[in-house]
Amino acid sequence: MVIRSIVTVTYFVLSIYMYGGGVMSTLCYYQSWKLVGEREFAAVHASVSSRILTWYAPVLPLMVLANVLLIWFHDPAISMWLIILTAAMNLLIVVIRFALFVPIHRKLDKAKSMELIDRLLKYDIYLGSGIPASIKMIATIVMLYQVASATSR
Repeated sequence: MVIRSIVTVTYFVLSIYMYGGGVMSTLCYYQSWKLVGEREFAAVHASVSSRILTWYAPVLPLMVLANVLLIWFHDPAISMWLIILTAAMNLLIVVIRFALFVPIHRKLDKAKSMELIDRLLKYDIYLGSGIPASIKMIATIVMLYQVASATSR
């Protein structure tokens, strides 16, 4: 019983944390890079990237692990299809991050490119922190509601 509670709470907390970070990167970081000059861009990009790696990179595998553990150790009130949906969205987001985002960031480490920044924004909205993460977050909120409803009875 205790493991269920720990895994469930861990998943909820890490999901909310990661969603907030993703929204911030989409709405703040990537957009603001358009305003940074050519000479300053590499330093700004390196500064933001190092903080993102420090505060979000370690959390991502923990969130995915908690999501996978939910398959076996979930509260009975949570629908299995929601757990599978969130796991699928997490998998999609992780694969996209490594396949598309990391190569773009490596290029941006060297020089500013408006085309790469625009591509990063487009990918993020449709394949990262935008639509897939929002679907995952809605499913996570429904899962939280299911647990809360069952607990209040």
